[in-house]
Amino acid sequence: VEVWLTESREHVLWCHGRFTKSCEKFFVANVYAPCDFGVKQKLWDSLSVRIQSLGTKRVCVCGDFNVVKHVDERRSSRGGHHSLDHIPFNRFIEDNTLIDLPLSGRKFT
Repeated sequence: VEVWLTESREHVLWCHGRFTKSCEKFFVANVYAPCDFGVKQKLWDSLSVRIQSLGTKRVCVCGDFNVVKHVDERRSSRGGHHSLDHIPFNRFIEDNTLIDLPLSGRKFT
Protein backbone atom coordinates (compact mmCIF):
# COMPACT_ATOMS: atom_id res chain seq x y z
CA VAL A 1 0.00 0.00 0.00
CA GLU A 2 1.20 3.47 -0.84
CA VAL A 3 -0.49 6.38 0.98
CA TRP A 4 -0.28 9.77 -0.73
CA LEU A 5 -2.38 11.93 1.53
CA THR A 6 -3.84 11.90 5.02
CA GLU A 7 -6.32 14.52 6.09
CA SER A 8 -7.76 14.91 9.56
CA ARG A 9 -11.24 16.40 9.68
CA GLU A 10 -13.57 16.57 12.63
CA HIS A 11 -14.26 12.95 13.68
CA VAL A 12 -12.70 11.49 10.48
CA LEU A 13 -9.19 10.65 9.32
CA TRP A 14 -9.11 10.39 5.51
CA CYS A 15 -6.36 8.49 3.68
CA HIS A 16 -5.83 8.45 -0.07
CA GLY A 17 -3.46 6.08 -1.80
CA ARG A 18 -3.13 3.03 -3.99
CA PHE A 19 -2.47 -0.68 -3.79
CA THR A 20 1.03 -1.16 -5.19
CA LYS A 21 0.46 -4.50 -6.94
CA SER A 22 -2.81 -3.64 -8.69
CA CYS A 23 -2.24 0.15 -8.88
CA GLU A 24 -5.87 0.64 -7.80
CA LYS A 25 -6.47 3.95 -6.03
CA PHE A 26 -8.53 4.09 -2.84
CA PHE A 27 -9.87 6.35 -0.10
CA VAL A 28 -10.31 5.28 3.53
CA ALA A 29 -12.39 7.23 6.03
CA ASN A 30 -11.57 6.17 9.60
CA VAL A 31 -14.49 7.46 11.69
CA TYR A 32 -14.74 8.08 15.41
CA ALA A 33 -18.29 9.35 15.77
CA PRO A 34 -19.38 11.44 18.74
CA CYS A 35 -22.13 10.24 21.06
CA ASP A 36 -24.18 13.43 20.64
CA PHE A 37 -27.10 12.78 18.27
CA GLY A 38 -27.02 16.21 16.57
CA VAL A 39 -23.26 16.20 16.01
CA LYS A 40 -23.50 12.64 14.74
CA GLN A 41 -26.13 13.68 12.17
CA LYS A 42 -23.84 16.48 10.94
CA LEU A 43 -21.07 13.89 10.60
CA TRP A 44 -23.28 11.60 8.47
CA ASP A 45 -24.19 14.60 6.29
CA SER A 46 -20.59 15.75 5.78
CA LEU A 47 -19.41 12.19 5.11
CA SER A 48 -22.18 11.77 2.54
CA VAL A 49 -21.13 14.94 0.72
CA ARG A 50 -17.50 13.78 0.60
CA ILE A 51 -18.32 10.20 -0.46
CA GLN A 52 -20.69 11.35 -3.19
CA SER A 53 -18.13 13.88 -4.46
CA LEU A 54 -15.73 10.96 -5.01
CA GLY A 55 -18.15 9.41 -7.51
CA THR A 56 -17.13 5.91 -8.56
CA LYS A 57 -13.79 5.92 -6.73
CA ARG A 58 -13.14 3.11 -4.22
CA VAL A 59 -14.06 4.19 -0.69
CA CYS A 60 -13.90 2.28 2.59
CA VAL A 61 -15.64 3.82 5.61
CA CYS A 62 -14.62 2.18 8.88
CA GLY A 63 -14.23 2.95 12.56
CA ASP A 64 -16.38 3.51 15.62
CA PHE A 65 -19.77 4.88 14.60
CA ASN A 66 -21.20 4.94 18.16
CA VAL A 67 -24.52 3.70 16.81
CA VAL A 68 -26.09 0.34 16.06
CA LYS A 69 -27.56 -0.60 12.71
CA HIS A 70 -30.40 -2.59 14.29
CA VAL A 71 -32.08 -1.83 17.62
CA ASP A 72 -31.59 -5.43 18.82
CA GLU A 73 -27.79 -4.89 18.69
CA ARG A 74 -28.03 -2.33 21.50
CA ARG A 75 -26.73 -3.65 24.82
CA SER A 76 -28.42 -1.03 26.99
CA SER A 77 -31.80 0.46 26.29
CA ARG A 78 -31.66 4.20 26.77
CA GLY A 79 -34.87 6.03 26.09
CA GLY A 80 -35.38 9.25 24.21
CA HIS A 81 -34.25 10.16 20.73
CA HIS A 82 -31.04 8.11 21.10
CA SER A 83 -33.06 4.95 20.62
CA LEU A 84 -33.89 6.15 17.10
CA ASP A 85 -30.35 7.09 16.03
CA HIS A 86 -30.13 3.92 13.95
CA ILE A 87 -32.62 5.42 11.44
CA PRO A 88 -30.36 8.23 10.11
CA PHE A 89 -27.37 5.87 10.29
CA ASN A 90 -29.14 3.33 8.08
CA ARG A 91 -30.15 6.14 5.72
CA PHE A 92 -26.48 7.20 5.56
CA ILE A 93 -25.48 3.62 4.67
CA GLU A 94 -28.20 3.30 2.01
CA ASP A 95 -27.73 6.77 0.48
CA ASN A 96 -24.03 6.09 -0.06
CA THR A 97 -24.43 2.48 -1.23
CA LEU A 98 -22.18 1.27 1.58
CA ILE A 99 -21.92 -2.41 2.52
CA ASP A 100 -21.93 -3.47 6.17
CA LEU A 101 -19.38 -6.28 6.28
CA PRO A 102 -20.13 -9.00 8.83
CA LEU A 103 -17.57 -9.42 11.60
CA SER A 104 -17.25 -12.61 13.62
CA GLY A 105 -17.75 -12.70 17.37
CA ARG A 106 -19.88 -9.94 18.84
CA LYS A 107 -22.25 -7.92 16.70
CA PHE A 108 -20.57 -4.84 15.25
CA THR A 109 -21.64 -2.32 12.64
